[in-house]
Amino acid sequence: MPSPTRMMLHNEGSTTVLLQSLVGSALSAEVLPDVTAGPQPASGHVAEVFGAVPHTALGIRHSRLRDSTGAVVSENLITFRHSDREHVIPGGDTPFGLHTRRLGLYERRRIFSAGVTTDRFGMLPAGSPGRAYEIAFSNRVTVLVHEVFNPRFVATGSPENAPGAAPNDGPAAAAPAAADAHHQPRWPDAAQAERVRRVLGHVDPLVSAADCRALRSRLATPAFLLQAGDCAETFRDNTPRSVVNRVGLLRDMADRITAASSARVVTVGRIAGQYAKPRSSAVERRGGHVLPSYLGDAVNAVEFTAAGRTPDPRNLLRAHRESSKTLSFMAGSGVFTSHEALLLDYERPQTRRCPDDGNRYGLSAHLLWIGERTRSLTGPHIEFATAVANPVAVKLGPGCTPEDMLALHGVLNPRNQPGRLTFVLRMGRAHAYERSRLLLAAAAGAGLADRFVSDPMHGNGVTSAKGVKTRTMRAIEEELRAFFEACRDTGTLPGGVHLEVSGDDVTECVDAEIDDAYLAERYRTSCDPRLNPAQALRIADLVGHLLAGTPAAEPALSLTA
Repeated sequence: MPSPTRMMLHNEGSTTVLLQSLVGSALSAEVLPDVTAGPQPASGHVAEVFGAVPHTALGIRHSRLRDSTGAVVSENLITFRHSDREHVIPGGDTPFGLHTRRLGLYERRRIFSAGVTTDRFGMLPAGSPGRAYEIAFSNRVTVLVHEVFNPRFVATGSPENAPGAAPNDGPAAAAPAAADAHHQPRWPDAAQAERVRRVLGHVDPLVSAADCRALRSRLATPAFLLQAGDCAETFRDNTPRSVVNRVGLLRDMADRITAASSARVVTVGRIAGQYAKPRSSAVERRGGHVLPSYLGDAVNAVEFTAAGRTPDPRNLLRAHRESSKTLSFMAGSGVFTSHEALLLDYERPQTRRCPDDGNRYGLSAHLLWIGERTRSLTGPHIEFATAVANPVAVKLGPGCTPEDMLALHGVLNPRNQPGRLTFVLRMGRAHAYERSRLLLAAAAGAGLADRFVSDPMHGNGVTSAKGVKTRTMRAIEEELRAFFEACRDTGTLPGGVHLEVSGDDVTECVDAEIDDAYLAERYRTSCDPRLNPAQALRIADLVGHLLAGTPAAEPALSLTA
């Protein structure tokens, strides 16, 4: 690493002053909206700076330093006690370092870590130099600082990370990956992708901000969330009959749950936008052929050909048109829409500010969720979710710790508002009770207002003798029972269920024993196996039964102000 960079990462003086000297320009701060950190775990750097007890009175000042041309020079997070705000935190857009120097305070720095980032941090890419450290001021105020520098100004010294570096032309380039580390497509024509983004920035919104607020209000009540639909929608199957079948199944499932439990049900479909999927492998191998994986119709085609698997940004426009068609088929159904907010080239242009409340909404769906693979706290997907006022959800797998969950809550729901954030637990039946109970207990202890939902499907995939992906009803039912048991043992109201279902009589999930002959009858999914209507209604009956045995969290009385 170059010596100027080492000096920047390990210096004990004002970073802002050093940066101004390095960049050759005065720096100004772009201050993002205040974040209340919420309950912080008594671990990591927070514990080192503020003590090994849970903290509920911390704030975060997020700012970007820019040079005279407007280029981002660094991203900065200052974590502080609310009681210390007036002592050291600038009230305007003054850089933090310049502000504290003007106060005449002496300071002592303790550097915890320094190096390069593994994920995107704000507007700066992975591989940017950064550090975390404590500042103890002479007026007894202490803060925790995270700062990441633009590698354009503070180089890492690694040629492959240098701006404008040539791509690797070695053997691996013979079969290029279809997506990057954040599961974003690598569009072969950057100019065409930019044109598509501009078009999406002017298309009619698929949903309204008012309806997003209506869903968020309904999710703020003790009602039960039924979220279900296709694993991955396809353009080919987007027909009136298919949509009517799917919506009809969702309504039948909701009726079954209500009939068995008397619970009010909020019905949200995986529909009108679920055209993209993250994949565990960037490539697919068939025999001796290797091609990019199928990432959903919004990116490339399911057909195993070089042309079909080449990402095409024009598919994003087709996804918008098909979603609009689906909504016309759904008119008056009473079902809200949702999909995974995976493709940022699709989601960001459709984010608009609402003149009614001044908030920004992702208007591609009522509810947007972040997947298990893309929920990095410093990644671009969580950054996107923090910027929209929709109800949002995050998938959590068995590797999620209470600290991870509390940190996500602190970023996505800093005001701890009911209806804003849903955690979808996808643990697999072997870990369902143990891992769910751990997270639910931590949430209860911290007083989180977030909703907790069970996804009993994604952790229970198996492969048949002939290599066909499937799921067993037995495993799905066992994980649901474990989730409800964990809720009961932690005093948590079960918040809902998240399922992949088809409105058609497919043969993709089996009862208990895996049967390749049965799977071959009507295996239609382009990605993961779905429940058919009979299986889906069976799960709805089980959910209703389990919900009926759950004590109500509060009297069934709804009041309006």
